[in-house]
Amino acid sequence: MKRAIVLSHRAVAHELGNIGSWFELRDYEVEHVYREDMSVSLDHVEGDILFVLGSPTSVADGYCLAPAQQEIELVRQWVSIGRQFVGICFGAQVLACALGGSVRRMDNTFRAFTEMTLKPSAPEVVQGSWAVWHEDAITAPVGAEVMARLPHADTVFRVGNAWGIQPHIEFTGDIVERLATTFKVDTPDVVALVDGLRATESDHSQRTHQLLDYICSNS
Repeated sequence: MKRAIVLSHRAVAHELGNIGSWFELRDYEVEHVYREDMSVSLDHVEGDILFVLGSPTSVADGYCLAPAQQEIELVRQWVSIGRQFVGICFGAQVLACALGGSVRRMDNTFRAFTEMTLKPSAPEVVQGSWAVWHEDAITAPVGAEVMARLPHADTVFRVGNAWGIQPHIEFTGDIVERLATTFKVDTPDVVALVDGLRATESDHSQRTHQLLDYICSNS
């Protein structure tokens, strides 16, 4: 049985959603590692692939505190020997910093269910609208294969077997509603994001599964 390691917070931005259903369909054993409990090493953890999920903390220039810096180093160590990695939102930002890219704080949080501008190298599975909620913007590392962008940031990139995905491919409408409640956000962009997801719930889930299949078969 294949084994996935999921690094997340214990009680915020931790829900697996579409990623969790993919784990079940592809018969993965899943081990959760929580930032609140974590040492600065994953040496004791055995896994085929590491997923790093979102966070309200930051690795942006001028905002990166010691725990986030330790996570950057942890990811650098993981990917340095060619192990498979998928970073979602904050996880993609951590990957960018780990490999020499950069992350900057934006003036406003960006929330949308939106298509991205695709590069010629982008696989078909990256097409379509995706859920985006972030306040920090990635500039991918030099030499990375950038597959998709929004006007303010690189959003899908790859370095070897490591993938950075700014969109929350795990999101469902219910997950976004719970997250909005946690952060006490009730704005039109959140409503539009929830509505967009609910209108395409099955398609969004299927495309997430197809994207993860592509990543695992091309890493």
